[in-house]
Amino acid sequence: MSKLSNCLKIIMLLQTHQMLTANEIAKILNITPRNVKAYIAYLRSAGVPVEGMTGRKGGYFLGDSYYLEPPDLDDGEYSALLLAEKLLTQKVGFPLENELKMAIAKIKSVMGDVITDTLPIPSDEFIFSLGKVDKRRDGINRTLTIICEAIKQKRLLEILYYTAPRDERKSRKVAPYAVVYREGSWYLIGYCHLRKQIRTFKLVRIEHIALSDSSFIYPPDFSIRDYMTNIFSIIQGDVYNVEIRFFHPASVWVKEKLWLPNQEIVDMEDGSILFKAKVKGLIDIKRWVMSFGSLAVVHKPRELAVSIRNELREMDELYS
Repeated sequence: MSKLSNCLKIIMLLQTHQMLTANEIAKILNITPRNVKAYIAYLRSAGVPVEGMTGRKGGYFLGDSYYLEPPDLDDGEYSALLLAEKLLTQKVGFPLENELKMAIAKIKSVMGDVITDTLPIPSDEFIFSLGKVDKRRDGINRTLTIICEAIKQKRLLEILYYTAPRDERKSRKVAPYAVVYREGSWYLIGYCHLRKQIRTFKLVRIEHIALSDSSFIYPPDFSIRDYMTNIFSIIQGDVYNVEIRFFHPASVWVKEKLWLPNQEIVDMEDGSILFKAKVKGLIDIKRWVMSFGSLAVVHKPRELAVSIRNELREMDELYS
């Protein structure tokens, strides 16, 4: 934690409590009493009236004339906080929902009646939807907390993971690199020692998780942003140049969104469009194309077109 952060925390602690010793402050902030004395000396040099009393019942306290004012939020900033709370507390899969509510409640109590506790438009008319969310979310909060701790400490995770396509459970050791929230689900991105490569794990399929005693070194050449670039949804794979023709009205629907940062859309004379992009992996984009039915046809790559044709053949056999 930075010097400024610790100094602000010391002010807030002394403002909340009547008097605290250096040892008490050090224990709360997880620093040494020597650090506390150095920070207090810095605060005094900055004009903050931190007083001290020696003796068995002594300690540090703030002068009566000093008070750290709450953050000066305007109506727009406060409304943004309220909207964020509403967005993330509407059963959309956010695992720290209760903690967020408590944090917002504390901000509201500090702000008092300075700003009205209302949204810019009526609450009943402002409804968020992030699509489908995971049904089994009971243990997500704990799982996510353990993963974040493992990332912070650079420690391996021991997990029992269920792989749906193969209907199997396997114990794995994973070096956690990042967590990703995508389309209503949380995912862990990390190096799997079982498969000897970077893999993606859906949190609801982690049936057991624990911190390992072993540590790992985060690869200096790895970037989660670069890794996720050009992935259509979440599943990684080889790089392909895709070209897909969309007919009306699918052409309108596709043009309304940015699906990939490198996408290019070419308008055709008959009102259709040609969607071009570079993607990593074909599984997710195959599902996307098939969701449009006869309103979409793959021009490139051949592998994607053949895979969809085989899928349609199997579907035809099932329905016939």
